[in-house]
Amino acid sequence: MTTPSPTAALPGRVLAIAVCSAFLVGLDSMITVPLIPEIAADTNTAARAGGLFVSAYALLFALVAPLCGAMSDRLGRRRILCIGLVIFALANLLTGVGSDFAFILVTRAVAGVGSAMIMPSVYAMIAENFPFEQRGKIMGIVVAGLLSSTVLGVPLGSYLAYLMDWHAAFFAVAIVAALVYLMVLVRLPAVAPKDPQERAPGNPVATYLGMIRRAVTTPALLCVLGSTLLWSAALYGMFSNIGVFFAERFGFNEAQTGFAIMGSGAGSMAGALLGGRIADRLGKRRVLVVAALVTAAGVSAVPLIGEHLTAVLIVFILWGTAVGVGQPALNALVSELRPEMRGTALALNGSAQYAGMMLATSIAAALLQGSVSFSVIGVLCGVCALAVLPLLVGVRVTAPQDAQARPASQKETTA
Repeated sequence: MTTPSPTAALPGRVLAIAVCSAFLVGLDSMITVPLIPEIAADTNTAARAGGLFVSAYALLFALVAPLCGAMSDRLGRRRILCIGLVIFALANLLTGVGSDFAFILVTRAVAGVGSAMIMPSVYAMIAENFPFEQRGKIMGIVVAGLLSSTVLGVPLGSYLAYLMDWHAAFFAVAIVAALVYLMVLVRLPAVAPKDPQERAPGNPVATYLGMIRRAVTTPALLCVLGSTLLWSAALYGMFSNIGVFFAERFGFNEAQTGFAIMGSGAGSMAGALLGGRIADRLGKRRVLVVAALVTAAGVSAVPLIGEHLTAVLIVFILWGTAVGVGQPALNALVSELRPEMRGTALALNGSAQYAGMMLATSIAAALLQGSVSFSVIGVLCGVCALAVLPLLVGVRVTAPQDAQARPASQKETTA
């Protein structure tokens, strides 16, 4: 009888850490949504400006994620992941003690920096430890972990805020981050970057910028980045303000909004798990086309249905499910476009995702403060989802050489 080596067990450990890390980042990016009315009231701010909390978080993520991804290519995934978790935990702790609108904006931005170090490292570790023909399924599991935060974490955080106050929710996120940090230290061995050239001495910033420049010279990668930006904008322009929408339209409190988000999150989780598997069999682009059409219809319909709560909740869940179906396909596509620097490429993809979030939430906040209706916001988000379709024409991925020897039923030759 032989004992499995640490190397043999590594993919399982990586997947477990990836799912926990994704849950944490998803929880933090969405925890403010149901709490915005209470935070705004506590800081003497208009509730419709509360989307700026999400904007600040997303802006810093978008700005620093490419640099963090390049750092993980050069210095190792584990090191950057650990630093990111420490920054992330401290930022949420500071948010929890905050009482001023500007201070909370700053701490949310710092939390975005921590997330920008966590997610590119996680996605790169997944791409390095699982073969191409399984990557859609594995990415689906990780995305489901991220989206599971809306099923478990956000409702629990909302209910905790309802029982105590909104500060307690951020303290809880900081505690979860500390637990994930300990998990990484205990379960994930330090692995040096595979390419020694990436560790060559020199100006680190110049090296990182050079890696980023090389990554964006791939036209297909640019098409995927554009698709990701629009996909994110289609989701967050409306979703980041869903707490305000439910409060204004139906008089929901934090707990009620949290449970509505739980239903949407459950649909997203199921969609991610199913969509990843379907994408491996039928192709990533085909799955994205269907998901984009359903997403556009759903996000546009939610504010147009009117006072019919049951219908709104059903469409809200269908919209979330479609988003979950499409996200793993996007992540799997970008992971293979530049395999020699996938940490950088995945970081750029994360940057595009959060740039879309930042732009959509900022524009939506400005429009809502100008008394524009939620129906207009929903239609604009639907247009963003449809705009993904022409960009997908320029995206084609061929399975890597190690997959070519496998049976035709087990490999994908194009995206």
